[in-house]
Amino acid sequence: MGLPRLLKAPLGAASVVALMTSSVFAQDLTMWVRESAADPGQLMVDLWNSTHDAQIELTAIPDNQLVTKLATSVRAGEAPDLISFDLIYMPDFMRAGFLTDLTDQLQSDPNYETHIQAYKDIATYEDRIYGVGFTPDVSILVWNKELFREAGLDPEDPPETIYEIHEMATQIGALDDDTYGFYFAGSCPGCNIFVTSPIMVAGGAEILPRNGEDAALEGEAIHEVLDQYRQMWEEGLIPESAEVDAGENFVSAFTTGNIGITGSGGFLLSLMERQFPDFDYGVTLLPGLEPGQVSGFVGGDVVAIPEGSPNEETAREFVSWVLSDEAQLEGLAKNSILTTRTDLADNEYFQGNEKVQATAQALEAGYVPWVFHFATMVNSDSSPWINMIQRAVFDGEVESAIEDARARMLEIASQ
Repeated sequence: MGLPRLLKAPLGAASVVALMTSSVFAQDLTMWVRESAADPGQLMVDLWNSTHDAQIELTAIPDNQLVTKLATSVRAGEAPDLISFDLIYMPDFMRAGFLTDLTDQLQSDPNYETHIQAYKDIATYEDRIYGVGFTPDVSILVWNKELFREAGLDPEDPPETIYEIHEMATQIGALDDDTYGFYFAGSCPGCNIFVTSPIMVAGGAEILPRNGEDAALEGEAIHEVLDQYRQMWEEGLIPESAEVDAGENFVSAFTTGNIGITGSGGFLLSLMERQFPDFDYGVTLLPGLEPGQVSGFVGGDVVAIPEGSPNEETAREFVSWVLSDEAQLEGLAKNSILTTRTDLADNEYFQGNEKVQATAQALEAGYVPWVFHFATMVNSDSSPWINMIQRAVFDGEVESAIEDARARMLEIASQ
């Protein structure tokens, strides 16, 4: 194959090499990211673009359109070079054959050895690896230290069990009619799998089934957590607005200053630092039924290469770069975002920041469910997961809500 026409004019050898490098080898890449993770994704892409000839153009896709859009683009041979999406969809994408196998590349990469285990697990299907953690997050428990002081609680002593959450919420709720001990977004399925399910998992429960024969909503902690939520609701320790909150106030309810305790995510730290620098709050791991039981839902995005990527070789370079010291420290840690490598958790940007260190511990202790049909079982507005929570907490039907949700989840998992 001959040189491109523009190279046939007489040029010096150095000019030819330079032109070939920029126009032939340094190919620009396209990358999609889900809209809700566009900000941290852009930080990483900007850092890559500042140090690489091959530039990446990032396009934000509405969260509820990304799954369908990726499937359509792969089937039509129009996939982007790279894609960043909610890690929970990895099992469905891997089974469908939408992603490029990265096994050999990652297993030979020393930086992959210290990659957070939850990201390794969720990106592996039939012993093959298809992606890496990109912009991580994890659920945490936060408490308002000022309200703790006013209620006579030790502001440096957070709750260590769901029962202590209830006890402390009772003392805080007694302050006045506009102060509440606890908050959760009662109509948000994603919020609750993120901050409620880890309390159950910490207590030994199994939540979602992989198939129709697997355990679903099993364990004492399922009942106990829902029942404690129910009691707090009936006692007026949770504001009435929580019942219809589909996620709009998942963060803002706490930042108003009249909520004592709530579940949140690592993303809160950066937001509070920027917008509420004087807010006195604490961060700890989500507890279980007994002291010492902790967990968290590992969330955030993974980065993968869609099958049929036009520039697969350069896209692979980006995947490796995501695990590099530069990306982890200058792209993530410097911006108060957790690293996905355990050996970099205690880095210069996090030293002395107890909140970030607690969140990093949650990331290492966290879990992520490896299941198919996650959207149907959990994330849809009519999912058995959110129906169970609403019936148990707001209607008081704890046992029947669990039984009905279990049956529906197993039905979905068997498809």
